[in-house]
Order: sequence, then structure tokens, then C-alpha cells
Amino acid sequence: LPNSGKLYSYSIVHRSFPGIDVPYISAIVDLDDGTAIKGNLINVEPDPEKIEFDMPVDVVFDDALGRKDRDGNSYISYFFQPKAG
Repeated sequence: LPNSGKLYSYSIVHRSFPGIDVPYISAIVDLDDGTAIKGNLINVEPDPEKIEFDMPVDVVFDDALGRKDRDGNSYISYFFQPKAG
């Protein structure tokens, strides 16, 4: 799948399961090939004034919010972040 796309929709989550930091931005992104995927938008304030529909984003892979398996290995997940400059 492509590593870039545009923000289609989002929701700022203020309440979640225990242990999940809030607020966070749950987003749906249309990738450059037309595939739509859901994930979290990071590196932008969870404020509607700072988030624009159709904003270009990159897919990044990072530590899954500090979560680890029973052997202490970090989980890796994908996230979206605003396209650099």
C-alpha cells in the first residue's frame, strides 16, 4: 500500500478504555491508490482548528503507544501524520 494519502474523516476521542491516553484523533485516510484505512492521526493537536479535511498525510510506523508483549517486545503499529512541509 502507498505510504501517503489525504485525511478523509476524523473523530477526536475523549473517553476510552482504562490505560489509553485521551484525547487522541481517530482518522480515516484515503491512500494515494484509493484504499481507505483507519488509524490514529499523530503529531497534530486534537483541535478541530488544527485539522483539515483532505490534508496530506504520511503513513509512519512506530511503537504502539508503549505497549509490550509478555516478553517485553514492543508492538509496532502504523499511524498517520501531517505531510512534512
